[in-house]
Amino acid sequence: MLARMSTLVLFAVLVGGLGCPKQSSTTDSAEAAPAPEKSRFSGETKTFVDALLATGIVGYDVADEGASVVYEEVKLSVDGTYAAATTLRLGDEDPFSCAESGDWTLDGDQATSATEGMVTFNMNSTDCPGRTAPKSWRAKLEISGSDVIVSQF
Repeated sequence: MLARMSTLVLFAVLVGGLGCPKQSSTTDSAEAAPAPEKSRFSGETKTFVDALLATGIVGYDVADEGASVVYEEVKLSVDGTYAAATTLRLGDEDPFSCAESGDWTLDGDQATSATEGMVTFNMNSTDCPGRTAPKSWRAKLEISGSDVIVSQF
């Protein structure tokens, strides 16, 4: 009798486990998405950096010896890195598309206003012929509407 009851209990546990699926915990995509990185800036500096990150930089020349280097589009990240789609022009030859990347810092971690700041770029990687990494330069950046104006190197 005991063996028969043990068999029935074991059968009930097995059938009960198979017949009733466990409820799965579900999370919506907003809960699963990583939280955006918090800015370390505040006040006018945060306003400037947020606009710079949202806007990016389009079409500015980078000083180089013997070649015209145009950063067609620069995407800046809150973590202090940048990636640039670049065009290299040598005299009358066809332009050459390449890419450069590196890091950027806001001088003194402070903007001069909500629309202007001095930024140092450190190019750490390039596949542009004739250019070598590392290279550094400073630029005065001004937010004007939906554009970033590079007014000084």
